[in-house]
Amino acid sequence: MLANSLAQADSLFEQKKYTESFEIYKHLLEEQRTTSAAMLLKMAFIKEGLGGFSDALYYLNLYYLQTSDKKVLIKMEELAKKKNLKGYENSDFEFFQTLFFKYYFQIIFSLVGMAILLLATSFYLKFRKKMQPVFPSFFMLLVMAMLFYVLNFGRNYDKAIINQSNTYLMSGPSAGAEVIKILGKGNRLTTIGQKDVWTKVEFDSQTGYIKSEKLKTVTF
Repeated sequence: MLANSLAQADSLFEQKKYTESFEIYKHLLEEQRTTSAAMLLKMAFIKEGLGGFSDALYYLNLYYLQTSDKKVLIKMEELAKKKNLKGYENSDFEFFQTLFFKYYFQIIFSLVGMAILLLATSFYLKFRKKMQPVFPSFFMLLVMAMLFYVLNFGRNYDKAIINQSNTYLMSGPSAGAEVIKILGKGNRLTTIGQKDVWTKVEFDSQTGYIKSEKLKTVTF
């Protein structure tokens, strides 16, 4: 059924029936949790053509997370500049971060393999050679610490896009806090944490709070 829906959407897209095809793509993404790089690229193309720049940037960002295609970072930066949007500056850090996401499971398997090898080496030196396995034990603890971090925090992609116009960046997680800045739809910012209905964010070197409902989180 999913394959049929995708084929139908692709057919509509080829016929330039973009609105109809987009609705099917959106259903697959949001309701069926099914996606592909090609589908996301088409969704971005449709939204850009219809003038929905913030949505186009959102789908391009999702596409980028799947592909690590650096040309997409450049495309996002160019598109953001046209609409005077911030938060899309092309950076090597984001590129390497996305490469990390792309090879996440390979990295985990490699760390597990290294931990097993170092554990076996430690046992061999201690019980067969009667030696203190200082260096293998040290590196095994280091690898285990890296594995713990990757498993618990390694999948965090801390980006979100403002999905409503005239969004207030507040000094605290309260409607009574001071307004730091009023931000437009489509700006991308870095998320830091959550407090009730508020998300702590960093934008343009300023830290504040935005109501979570006004943000569209870019999830991997």
